[in-house]
Amino acid sequence: MSKINILGIITAIKSKTNVYSPIIEAVVNSIEAIQEAKIPQGEITISVKREDALDLDDSLPKIISAEIQDNGVGFTQKNRDSFDTFYSFEKRDIGGKGFGRFIFLKYFDTVRVDSVYKLNGQFYNRKFSFGKEFDIIVNETNTEVEKQNFRTVVYLNNYKGEYALDKNLETIARKLLERLLFFFINPKFNCPKVTIREADGSYQVVLNEYLAKDDELKSVNKQSFSLSSIHSKKVESFAVTFVKIYYAGSQKSKICLTAGNREVIETTLHSYIPEFEDDFYDEFDRPTGKIHKNYIIKAYVQGGYLDENVDVERESFNFEKEKSTPFYEFSQSDIESKVAEIAKQVFSEEVVSREEKKKKAIREYITNKAPWHRHYLNNFDYSKMPYNANDEKIELELQRIKFRKEQEARIDIQAVMDSTDDEFESQLNDIIAKITELGKNDLAHYVCNRKVVLNFLQESLKRREDGKGHLEKEVHQIIFPMGKDSEQIEYEDHNLWLLDERLVFSEFISSDKKISNKALGEPDLFIFDKRQSFRSGDNEFSNPLTIIEFKRPKREEYKQDDDPILQVGKYVQAIRDGKYETPEGLEKLKVNDCTPVYGYIVCDLVKRIDEFATQYQLTKSPDNEGYFGFHRGYMMYIEIISYKKLLKDATLRNKIFFKKLRLE
Repeated sequence: MSKINILGIITAIKSKTNVYSPIIEAVVNSIEAIQEAKIPQGEITISVKREDALDLDDSLPKIISAEIQDNGVGFTQKNRDSFDTFYSFEKRDIGGKGFGRFIFLKYFDTVRVDSVYKLNGQFYNRKFSFGKEFDIIVNETNTEVEKQNFRTVVYLNNYKGEYALDKNLETIARKLLERLLFFFINPKFNCPKVTIREADGSYQVVLNEYLAKDDELKSVNKQSFSLSSIHSKKVESFAVTFVKIYYAGSQKSKICLTAGNREVIETTLHSYIPEFEDDFYDEFDRPTGKIHKNYIIKAYVQGGYLDENVDVERESFNFEKEKSTPFYEFSQSDIESKVAEIAKQVFSEEVVSREEKKKKAIREYITNKAPWHRHYLNNFDYSKMPYNANDEKIELELQRIKFRKEQEARIDIQAVMDSTDDEFESQLNDIIAKITELGKNDLAHYVCNRKVVLNFLQESLKRREDGKGHLEKEVHQIIFPMGKDSEQIEYEDHNLWLLDERLVFSEFISSDKKISNKALGEPDLFIFDKRQSFRSGDNEFSNPLTIIEFKRPKREEYKQDDDPILQVGKYVQAIRDGKYETPEGLEKLKVNDCTPVYGYIVCDLVKRIDEFATQYQLTKSPDNEGYFGFHRGYMMYIEIISYKKLLKDATLRNKIFFKKLRLE
C-alpha cells in the first residue's frame, strides 16, 4: 500500500491560509452534508473552548479548541472512503478538491471525528482521528448504535499557530459570515442555521440573524456577463452578486472571486474605480427617527472558468494576475475589470456623486493653489485619481501631465528639425504653440510664488505680540536663505527680485557666509553679478559688486556707530584692501576704485536714518520712503529703502501679472 507524507503536505500549504481556514472548511463540509441529507432544518453549531484563565484581568482567555457539529448525512462508507482518498473526486461537481482536510492539521494539533449515520435502516457511530504521518485516517472505530439523530462532530483541539482566533464571538461570527456569505445569499443552498457559542453555553451568536436585519447584510443585485478570449473564439460566462455589508468598520469594498462555492481571493474595488474607496451609507427609518449606516460592497463572482482553475488549497487561481495567455485565456484583471464596470453601473448614483465631488476638489485646488496648471485640466484623467486625493497627489498627477507634455514637445521639435523644408514650414506653428503653452504654465507658477512671498513679507513686517518688530534675520531669510550661496541654490529659490529685478540672475551671491580670511564681519548679502564669474575662474575688476544690509523692522534707535552707510562703506574698503577672498579662498577679490559698487540698506525710515542720509548728501526718493546717491569717499552707489517701499514697489512691479492670473 502506498504511503502519503502528510507532514510534507501540511508543511507545503501556502501561508495565505489562517486559523479560520479549517473552521470554514469544516462548516462548508457540514453545509454539503446537510444538503446531501435533504434536511429542511439543518443546523451547524461551532463551540469554542478557551484556555484556563490564570490571571484576574478582564480580558477573555485565548481560544484553544473548537467543535463543529452538524445534523447532515454523516460519514457514510462512501464519504469515509472519499475522505481517505488523496485528491478525491467525490465532491468534484460541487467544488471539492479532496485536499481541505490537510489544512486542519496545519493549525490544530489533533483533529477527531465523531459521526452517526444510517445504512440500510441501521444506525452506526464512526469515530476516527486525522493521521499525521502516512495514513489519512487512524484509530478508526465503526459500531452499530441505537436509533438516534444524524450527527457529525469535528473536534479541532489545541491550536498551534502563531496567531489565534479572535477572542470576541461577535468578531469571529462576522469574519466567518463574510467568508461563508456566498452560501447564505445563493438560492442554490437552503442555508442551515449556523451558531457559534461558548463551550459552556454562556453566550452564542447566530450568523443567520445578521441576514434577517435590513441594516446588516443585503443582497442587492445579481448579473451575468461573459468574456471573449483574445487568443481564440472561446467565451466564458460568469455571474456576479452584489451585497451590501453594513458592519464594515474600516474595511473597503471588494471583488471576491469564488470557486467551488468558496471565496478564494478578494481585491479592493477602488483599485479599479477610485470612488469605491470610502464607505457608502443608507438611511433607515426607526421608531426614534432616521438613522444612517455606512456600508461597503462585496461583489461575489462565480463561473466555470474559476472552478476549473482554482488551486487545490482554494486560496488562489492558476491563471495570471495581469495578463492572459493562450493557456489561461482570462487573467484575474480581465475578470475584475469587467466586474468593476458593472459595479459602477449598479451603484451609478453614488459613483457619479463622488466623481463630481472629486472633480470639484481638483478644480478648486488648481484655482486657489495652483492656477498655473489650469491649462492641464483638459488632459486630467479623473478616473485614475483617488476619491479623497490630497493636494500632494493632485499636484503629482499635474506634474506627470506637465512632464508628458514636455516630452511630447521635445519629440515633436526633433521631428520638425529632421523634416524637409516644406514639412518644417507646415509644422513650425504647431510646435511653437506647444512651447508657448508650456512656458505660460511655468511663468504662471513663478508669478504665483511671488504673490505668496509678498504676502509672507507683509506678515513679517507687522508688529509682534510683544509690540516689537520681527527680527532682521527673519526678513533676510525671506529674501535669501542665510548661510547659503548661489552655488547651493537656484535663482528660483531666492527672492532678490523684491529689491531689484536685475539681481535675480546675479552669478555669485553669498548670504551671511564667511568669505574673509580674518576676524572680519560678513555682509548680509554679498553679490557679484557678472555672468560666469567664479564658475569659469573669472575674478575681474570690472565685475560689479553689490552689498546689502538689513536692519530690524520697526527699529528706532541708532547710535553714531550704528551708521549703516558707514557699515557698508567699511565692507567695500576692506574688500578693496584685499581682506576678502574668492569663495574657494584661491585669491583675493579684485575690487578697486573702478569697480562698480552698489550698496542697499533696507530699514524703516526713522529720524536717525534721515540724519545719516543727510550727512552723506543723499537724495530723498519722490515717495519719501527712501534715499539714493553716490558716496564719493567709498566710490559706491548707495540706496536706502524702507520696508514699506520695498513691499509697495515689488507689489507694483508684479501687479499686472497678478491681475492676469486673477490672483487679485
